[in-house]
Amino acid sequence: MTGLQLTGRIPKAGITLYERGGRIVLRPSKSHQPKRRYRAVFIAQQQQKHSSRLWTPLKWAGEPLFDKAPTAYARFRSLMHRTPVVFTPKSSPMSGATFLLPGMPVSDGVLPVVKQWLGEVDGTPALLTSLSAADLQRGDLLRFYTLKQCTDSFCPLVRIKSGDLNISDFREVEGRLALVSDDFADEMTGWALVHVRPKRKRGRQPEYRCSSQTVVTRCTYYLPFTTEEALLAAAASYGGLTE
Repeated sequence: MTGLQLTGRIPKAGITLYERGGRIVLRPSKSHQPKRRYRAVFIAQQQQKHSSRLWTPLKWAGEPLFDKAPTAYARFRSLMHRTPVVFTPKSSPMSGATFLLPGMPVSDGVLPVVKQWLGEVDGTPALLTSLSAADLQRGDLLRFYTLKQCTDSFCPLVRIKSGDLNISDFREVEGRLALVSDDFADEMTGWALVHVRPKRKRGRQPEYRCSSQTVVTRCTYYLPFTTEEALLAAAASYGGLTE
């Protein structure tokens, strides 16, 4: 029709209109080729979906401390490639599950990494770190993340919270800072301490430099969802893998 060019997909009609050589061409929009689902692609998709679900509670816990180039979310997903892959079936209560994973990133920055590990101080469970009071400058923050694997429903979920600690919340152990509490015996919880240094610019909101930190945990709840059996069961719910 004169003065009108109509191109694009019309789902209800099952057709696609596109321009070729100055003419509008119509073709079916549905492919009759069998859908291919290769193993490596399926594994990558499962990890991507789980990372996306974890991002939401991490973002709710406070401003994400990740490089914003291109986005903080993209950087988080990239770092999640280093963690175990978990498999959950499609269209079931488990499809929205999130799992507490060792090595899960909570921050990414330029300050030195704070080494941290679980141990004991005078017989009491503790989170031990490589950070000393001398490493801190005026205005520095110590942001503490707590990640709890909750299993009291049909869909396991990770709850995340964060808050800034004072130097008085720590004990000095051999010149290094440690958090000492029976809470660190919990095998369904993970923790991460991030060293944050505000950097203010005139006329702008404060920016932050931080250490790159990952979660320390004893939690193994995720393991049954990383097996070959879990992979095949999840794949079957999507229609199976392509040989």
